[in-house]
Amino acid sequence: MTLLIHATLATAPLTFPFTEQWLEPDGSISMRSSLFATEIGPEDAALVSSSEIALLSETHVVVPTVAVISEQMGTISMRVPVRPDEVERTPVRLYDVSGTAELLARATVEPFYGIPTSYWTREESAEAQVVIVEGVDAVTAPEAGYSEDLVRAWFILTGEPVVSHLLVVPKEGDQSGTISLMEQVRDLAHERRRDLRKIIADSYQLDRDRLIELAAATRFSLTETDRRALMMLLQRGNKGSSYPYAWNFTYHGETPPQTDLP
Repeated sequence: MTLLIHATLATAPLTFPFTEQWLEPDGSISMRSSLFATEIGPEDAALVSSSEIALLSETHVVVPTVAVISEQMGTISMRVPVRPDEVERTPVRLYDVSGTAELLARATVEPFYGIPTSYWTREESAEAQVVIVEGVDAVTAPEAGYSEDLVRAWFILTGEPVVSHLLVVPKEGDQSGTISLMEQVRDLAHERRRDLRKIIADSYQLDRDRLIELAAATRFSLTETDRRALMMLLQRGNKGSSYPYAWNFTYHGETPPQTDLP
């Protein structure tokens, strides 16, 4: 089994303990700047964009003790050349973003900002007045135009946080080692959070105060409220995307939900 990790700014507190060699895990770990369900085998564990559970629910379960949850601010933004209320019908460019960023954008660009969209694309588009960015690009000021935090927009719209990443493990086999490892990393990230902020700021060349704000708005395990917020985002952001509608999925250690009629 390989542990795959989506390495981005949101998951940095859970990736840098590995890259800084603060612990020596058994087994294979692969960091990916981009990670989708199609790259995750049935025997792989993964810290992955939460959107992918809609495609992995047949083979994987969600580990609720390790996740990335953003409250009121986060690392997914919308770039526009003018104020959002001045943007007319436009294509939307998904600029090297995760599935969660896409679902969040679909759930906020028109419902919250009132911007009508003509189509969505991951390719270059000179016509696109809306560009969705993630990670470092989302928390740095644009050279021109406006940047809107979509995590904040979602919170204003729904009152809910954004669950950006989930730890998923195969349904079959003993997954206790992987789960214990990631819980250890989560705890280590909290214990050495000041060291981590300096390392992350230096690595990404980011303002330290901005990172402190982001850290204060981020949690790393799911509550019952987060579970509802996750399902809400998967369902509201689904329309028009390639992701199936999420009815349910299973959490590790819990009985799978019953969907068959009696």
